[in-house]
Amino acid sequence: MSLDPHHVHNFWGVSPALDLRDVVRRCRADQATSDEGAPPDASDAPFSTLLVGTNDPRHIVTTLARARRHVGPALGERSLSFHVYESSMVEAARHVLLLCVLMSDDLPPSERVERFLEIFMNATLRESTAELVETCAARLERVVGAMFAGEADAPDVASDRVCQVFDFSLLKFKEKDELVECFRSWRADPETRLVSAASAAARAARGARFDADALRDARLRRYYDDRYDHRRNVVDWDYNMRVDAAGAGVIHFKHFAQFRLTGIAYPVREATFPRPNPSLLSAARGTTKEFKDRELKDRGRSVETRGFWGDILNSPYHCFGTDAEDKSLFRVANRQRVHDAVEVSEHNVAACLFEMRAGAPWRRDGGAPGGVATEAMNAWSGDVDDEVAHRGTRADTPETRAEWCGGDGAVFEETWRAARVALVGPADLEKAFLAKPKFAGAFDAAVVGAWHAQRITPALGKTLKSSRAAEAGERGATGGATGGEAGDAGDRKNKGVLIVEGSKYFVFADAKASAAFAEKTRALARDAGCAPVPAAEDEPEGDEDVPESGIRADGSRRPRRARGGGVVKGVDDVHRCYVKTS
Repeated sequence: MSLDPHHVHNFWGVSPALDLRDVVRRCRADQATSDEGAPPDASDAPFSTLLVGTNDPRHIVTTLARARRHVGPALGERSLSFHVYESSMVEAARHVLLLCVLMSDDLPPSERVERFLEIFMNATLRESTAELVETCAARLERVVGAMFAGEADAPDVASDRVCQVFDFSLLKFKEKDELVECFRSWRADPETRLVSAASAAARAARGARFDADALRDARLRRYYDDRYDHRRNVVDWDYNMRVDAAGAGVIHFKHFAQFRLTGIAYPVREATFPRPNPSLLSAARGTTKEFKDRELKDRGRSVETRGFWGDILNSPYHCFGTDAEDKSLFRVANRQRVHDAVEVSEHNVAACLFEMRAGAPWRRDGGAPGGVATEAMNAWSGDVDDEVAHRGTRADTPETRAEWCGGDGAVFEETWRAARVALVGPADLEKAFLAKPKFAGAFDAAVVGAWHAQRITPALGKTLKSSRAAEAGERGATGGATGGEAGDAGDRKNKGVLIVEGSKYFVFADAKASAAFAEKTRALARDAGCAPVPAAEDEPEGDEDVPESGIRADGSRRPRRARGGGVVKGVDDVHRCYVKTS
C-alpha cells in the first residue's frame, strides 16, 4: 500500500493516548526498579510539555485527567502547560474545538463523550452534533476575537473557560486572523442563519457549501484508481495484513471498513449523519495544469482549494481505542473479542471526563484502590464532588450514585484552571519558536508525532530540561552522599524526555518499515542530544511467544511486545522514549 499524495492534513494520531507525567516519571526512574519501587512524583512544580504534530488533544486530555494521581487532590493554577504546534492552523483549531466540547458542562457527561468522539472521528455528523459545532464555533469566535482585541478583562470573556485555558500570545497577527477564520468557517452562512433552524430548506442550505460524501468519494477514486471497484478487497487486505497483524485486532473489521468506505468511524446507535463535519474541511495549495513548457512539464497558476484533505487510510481508533488501563476490555471469549475499539474509545474518554469531574479514577467494578465505584457515567454530582472526591472513596454510596445536576462542580473547575494550552503558529518551528532563548531547557517532555519526525533536531533537544548532575554532585560533596551518587539521582530527577510516535499502526508500513523508522528516529534523537531509555530487565507478564502460525491460543494475532531501548515498561510499544543526555 502506497502513500496517499492528497493526504495534506492530519486530524488524528496513530498511537494511544499517554499520561505524559507518568511516562516522564517512568523514564526518569531507574529502569532496574520495579514499578512498585518507583515513587510517584509528588512535586507540585509546574509540568510543561511541547507537542509537535500530535494531531489531536488526546495527550492533553489524558494528562490533565490523571494529574491528581501525581500531585495529590489540590492542583495549582496553570501547573500543567502544553505548547501545541501543528503544521496548519485548521489542525490547531481542532484542538481548541475538541477541548471546548469537553470543558463545556452544559451537556450531560455521557452525551459529551458521544459528541466529542463523533466530531473527532466522523466525516459527517448528526444534525444535533452539527448544531453543537456551530454553537462552539460562535463561542470561540466571540471569546477568542475579544482576546485578540484586548478585551480579555471583560466579565463575559474573563469568566469563560476558553479565555482561562488557552494562550494565543505566541501567534502572529496573520495566524490569529487564520484562527478566527477557521472558527467562522465552521458556522452557517449568514443568510442561512436568518432562516428558521427548523426549516428543511435552511438545513439543506447550510450543508450545500460542501458535500462531504462527494469530496471523500473523489479522494477514494483518485487513490484507488483502477482498483476502485475492488476497494473492499483492498480494505480487507489492509485490515488483515496490517491492522490485525500489528496487534490492533480490537478494531472490528466492520468498523474499520465503514471508516475506509464512508468516513464514519463512530456509529451512534441507528443514527444517520447527513451534515458534513466542518472541522475536517481544510484548504490545500497546488498548481493547475494549464499548459506544458518546453520540457513538457505541466505549468499553471497556484491555487488554493477547500475540501477534505485528511487521512482516508489510517483510522482514528488508535488514539483512544487500542489501549486502556482496564485490561478486561480486551478479553477474548470463544476466539472473539468481547469489546471493540468503539467501546474502548467510549470508556477511555468517559474515564478521563469522570476523573476530571470527580478527582478520582472511574472504577466501574470498584476493584482498584482510590477509585470511585459507579456504573453510570452521569452518576457523579457536582454538588458532592468536594466531599467525596477529596476523600478518595471507592464505595458505591448514595453520594456517588447522585444524578448529574446540570454542572460539574468545583473539582472540574479546578482541573481546567490547572491547564494552560498555548498554540504555536504553523510557521518555521525552529526559527520562530525553538531558537528563542526563553524556551531553552523549558520543557519536561517533548512529544513528536510520526508525521513530524523530521522536526527532531538539535534545536528541539535544547528545549528539554537539562540534568543537574553537577549541582547535585556539589551538594553530595558537602552532604552525606558521594558526588557520583547524588549526580545520578539528579540526572534521573531532572532530565527532559523526548517521546516519539512510531509507525507501527500505519497501514502502509510493514514490520520492516516500522523497524527502519524506529532506527531513523533513534539516530535523530541521538543528534538532538537524547539517548534511549534502557530496556527493562523484567519482561511483562502474559506476553508469551507467538507460534509459527502467528495465531495465539486465544485466536488473536497480537505480536510480541517490542523490546529494546526506548520501549518503557508500563507504556505502549508504539512510542519510543529518549532522555536528555547533555
